[in-house]
Amino acid sequence: MRLCELHISNFRNLRRCVLSDLSTFNFIHGVNGSGKTSVLEAIHMLSLTRSFRSRKINSVVNFDSPSLLVRGELVDGAFDDSRMLGIQRGRDKSLLVKYAGERLRSFSDLAGLLPVQLINPDSFQLFEGSPTVRRQFLDWSVFHVKHLGFYQEWSRYRKALKQRNALLRRGKLSPSMLAPWEEEIALTGAKITAMRRRQFELTEKAYQAISSELLASLGDASFQGHDVSLTMRFSPGWDDREGEGGESALLQILEQAREQDARQGFTRVGPHRADIRFSMSGLPAQDVLSRGQIKTVVCALKLAQAKMLIAEGLDVALLLDDLPAELDRQRRAALFSVVSQLGAQVFATSIDESDLDDAWFACAEKVKRFHVEHCCRGNAEAEK
Repeated sequence: MRLCELHISNFRNLRRCVLSDLSTFNFIHGVNGSGKTSVLEAIHMLSLTRSFRSRKINSVVNFDSPSLLVRGELVDGAFDDSRMLGIQRGRDKSLLVKYAGERLRSFSDLAGLLPVQLINPDSFQLFEGSPTVRRQFLDWSVFHVKHLGFYQEWSRYRKALKQRNALLRRGKLSPSMLAPWEEEIALTGAKITAMRRRQFELTEKAYQAISSELLASLGDASFQGHDVSLTMRFSPGWDDREGEGGESALLQILEQAREQDARQGFTRVGPHRADIRFSMSGLPAQDVLSRGQIKTVVCALKLAQAKMLIAEGLDVALLLDDLPAELDRQRRAALFSVVSQLGAQVFATSIDESDLDDAWFACAEKVKRFHVEHCCRGNAEAEK
């Protein structure tokens, strides 16, 4: 499904904004504070019901409005069919999601409708940020493959983990009390780990293809003799020396860790502690690569995930926020050369219209430009 029209109401400084007749490549430009990033943020909310900039809904809803509304018309090109997806969120924490006129009751129902992959300045914390950042990176692709059932298993896992942690903090170490929750953690944890491991291996394979294309566009000089064939290692969140990540192995570790976990007050092992380690020549990748090289590699990893989902038969929307401020012209040109061949729908922002020229895209006729003005109250101006 692809976006062909977007309606935004009371979203930050955007009172009312409509982007019509969306194309494959959509370039949104305007001065600082005009609402360019808010447009991308609205698309992100349409996909995942949340902002990528703030966890507090009150900071996203327009200051004098009780709620925001984002609606997108989605088109299935294979069947020439369109349906409306809408998200309404209120200051009172209310949430209403409708698709094709029907209310969606579960967050998992959104999986696969409008997968969005975001590349913005925060994305470059993938190497140096906390393990949470890397788990979110990995789980993005796991969640959107709907048949895997990741969200349901993750919800069960978190509930059991919360119960075990509560017992540990209260000093309740009776096996009869802990065992049911540990069994649930081990059961769901093994399933989650199997899903993550599969997606990790697919991401690693897709990254090799994407990075080769980027290198071809950049030239070897850009990486000063380095290749970008990272060594990527998935750590499931516990000592899994056999590499199986099985239910019985995790259960045994949980039982052995009871007393030490009780002293710490939380469960120290499990999928909630998973991580991805990136290295080059045996050293942490962030210690080997320059800032520009790190940004290029992170972009390649993000595009690899998009490529992987597209191979699964899903349409992906790429949200590229102000990349001209992060990447030099050579890296931007190389990035968009790869993007133009992915088959994804693209939404890119920049302050200056000249930051996007037709040479960025192999298919210039599919580029559409929109100019967003401060406190947009009508149609975002489309430019030919």
